[in-house]
Amino acid sequence: MVSCFADTVNAALYGKSGFVPIQAPNYVQFYDIDTTEFSARFKPVSAEKEKTLSGTIKEAYKKIKKIEKYINERNFEKAVSVDTNFLPAHVKYLNYCIDKSNYHCALNEIITLKRINSVDRVLDDEVISYKLGMLYYVNKNYQAALTYLSNFANNKDQSDENLWYVLGDVYLNLKNYEASIDFAKKIPSTSVNYLSAQKVLYSDYIATNNISAANACARVLVQREPVSANYFKLADSTRGNDNEKLAIYYRARKLALDENNLSSLAAADGGIALLEQARIDNAMKTLKGFVVKPDWQKILSEVGAITEPMELSNRQANFFKSTNYCIQNFSDRDLIKCFEHVNSEEEKASNEKLEQYKRAYEEQQREYEMMRRQQEFLQRTYYNRMYMDEFYYMRQPYNYFYGNLW
Repeated sequence: MVSCFADTVNAALYGKSGFVPIQAPNYVQFYDIDTTEFSARFKPVSAEKEKTLSGTIKEAYKKIKKIEKYINERNFEKAVSVDTNFLPAHVKYLNYCIDKSNYHCALNEIITLKRINSVDRVLDDEVISYKLGMLYYVNKNYQAALTYLSNFANNKDQSDENLWYVLGDVYLNLKNYEASIDFAKKIPSTSVNYLSAQKVLYSDYIATNNISAANACARVLVQREPVSANYFKLADSTRGNDNEKLAIYYRARKLALDENNLSSLAAADGGIALLEQARIDNAMKTLKGFVVKPDWQKILSEVGAITEPMELSNRQANFFKSTNYCIQNFSDRDLIKCFEHVNSEEEKASNEKLEQYKRAYEEQQREYEMMRRQQEFLQRTYYNRMYMDEFYYMRQPYNYFYGNLW
């Protein structure tokens, strides 16, 4: 039984979404439901009004009050367990999951909503499909996301830049670089998605070996978002100019220090080491006679594993500062002597570090040995006490007996 009030709500509610079912679910008269934004606001009736409800409407309202009580307590699992096909509860649970950034939960809820809505016909099914595609994307199920979102690629409002960006990223992850480029390039420079789209385009161009286009994207990124990660993109796409590339790595290193990002610092140092070592190798080609090449990789292999990241980074910086001073200020025999001095200083530093590590290791072993002996002593003391206690209690009855014998 559906009241006249329910019929009025029915007409107003479904007029927006283009479909009118023969009979709306009973619960619609107790909710304000937004069919596109997905919200369901409970409208409790007065106690007097509740008394006038009859039949299935009254039973439905009692169930709704129970469900809403659990929802107010944020006990959504219990709320949906009262009626697993009650659409408003799943709408509220969906929004709760999204607010908590629990997108796996949100995905499960939107799938449930799509199933329930196929019968209830309360929500706009196209909007459900769109949101479902977006949630598949957030959960990194790119093929499923494409299944739903590709349907909106042409007929969705052309101002929807979120869709363009997401499709660009989806196609990138599915390795359809041409399609990815088509969507990412649609996003204007004024959009909040512009920088993210440039990152997608950069990856597309690198994958398709269009290095000049990738470099153009990287230059946009470092200009508008000067962080170490973007400078790595610029360095990786800069070809044919090692001096420029080295300057980019040094800029990335400074930013990594500012960001206190040790992984970026290590990456920047790795790029710097390759290019700076090449300078040393080139200088060595001009020298005649025996000379030991200053080699950062050799130093790294000796002490890299036992040196803190920041200390190692500073040592590398000082090493190449010294070798560059030699290269810029000396030649021939003087350059050999300068390199020899650098090697001598670095050997001292490495030996000192190795000795320091050895002392620390030995001290640690002594501490372990002391702890082991203390543990053994405590164990012996414990068992000795147990033995003495047992001996004492065993003797007492005999002492009492012999004391009274006389």
